Amino acid sequence: MIFNQRTCGLVRVLAFLVSLAIPLEASGATTVLSLPQLLEEAQRANPNILAARKRWEAAQARIPQSQGLPPPRIGIKFEEIPRGTVRLNQATIIYSLIQSLPFPGKLSLKHQVAIKEAAQAGMVFKQAEWDVLSEVKTAYYDLFLLDREREIQQEQLGWIGQTTAAVQAKYATGLATQAELLRAQGEQLIASNALEVLGDRRQALEAHMNHLLNHPFHSPVGAPEPIPLAWIGFSPDELLLVAQAQQPELLAFKFSAERADASWRLAKRELLPDLETMVELRDPAMGPFGPWDLTLALVLPFWFWTKLKYGVRVALHDKESAQAAFQAIQNEVAKRIHEHWHEARAAYRTAQLAQTGLIPLRRQAVTSALATYQNGRGSFMELLDALRALGDEQRSYYQELVALEGHIVMLEQASSLPLREAHALGAGAAS
Repeated sequence: MIFNQRTCGLVRVLAFLVSLAIPLEASGATTVLSLPQLLEEAQRANPNILAARKRWEAAQARIPQSQGLPPPRIGIKFEEIPRGTVRLNQATIIYSLIQSLPFPGKLSLKHQVAIKEAAQAGMVFKQAEWDVLSEVKTAYYDLFLLDREREIQQEQLGWIGQTTAAVQAKYATGLATQAELLRAQGEQLIASNALEVLGDRRQALEAHMNHLLNHPFHSPVGAPEPIPLAWIGFSPDELLLVAQAQQPELLAFKFSAERADASWRLAKRELLPDLETMVELRDPAMGPFGPWDLTLALVLPFWFWTKLKYGVRVALHDKESAQAAFQAIQNEVAKRIHEHWHEARAAYRTAQLAQTGLIPLRRQAVTSALATYQNGRGSFMELLDALRALGDEQRSYYQELVALEGHIVMLEQASSLPLREAHALGAGAAS
């Protein structure tokens, strides 16, 4: 009689647990994490983003510096000092103003180089921002998956504990073997240890998230919101067109190639002479309109012409290298988009199959095993296998769901297009 009561109680507990579509919330996370808020905070506080932004601002500040003429030189000359003396007051004083005028086109090319460098720094900043935001999204999805694994493990630990108690009661009455009892006790120890291990791994993920947000490493991190299973509305070719127009990494290489081209043309202009002008004012006592001299001179790259010639050759190689690197990054971006798009498609189909087909079948198998066990015809191992198969299928679903989101993160990074709108994260996920 006592055994029948315990068995009926066990069956009711198991039936209640199996009827849960989604496991209970993890006990370690009490607050809800909002991915859009995390992204905003990372943009505001992440040191890597701040450093890249300051480098971009510094490059922008260098643009005006490239537009001005070389600094003028002001001189004073004492002429006809009496022999054998240092009486400067008896010498003729000449004031001079010297200004170098670069060959036409040099200043405009320097300005273009500065503009391209600033544009490249801006794209490097945007790419750094995308990199950090992608890391935040990946850490968010890893936390989501770990919390789902903890919930499933908590559920399994609950029913394994109840099942172990039932097996102990049956063993005491001679209806269960010692092997079944040892198996049940071993399963209980494994489930308990797995839950503790998942807790340690969550603390590691919390430290990683806090690092990305520039928080203290031991700051508590809440639970991610439910993630719906949804596909994206873009083809690889559409994503590639968007990437070619706005992907920061690709544009950074493009601006680098354009800067190298401008530097090469500037290096060729350096072979041309600059004009140097000098205005001299004699006898200042006669006022500002006294006798004055004007000197014009050409600054010839004569002695160092060979050096400048090799400078042109170096600039040409830099230009060709930058153009090849730009072509390489175009191929790399196209490869990323196609690879992650098809990987995402495979993960979506697998998760969809688990959600709509395999998980319901596993639940039916558990229900059948429970009914058989209740009628006294089934075995403990059959029930254990059915419940374990349901848990494995639930884990597989969440793993494929997170894999899908991970590939979408990589597609967003490769195309610079936010494929997941913020409001989509608020929907519930069925599993």
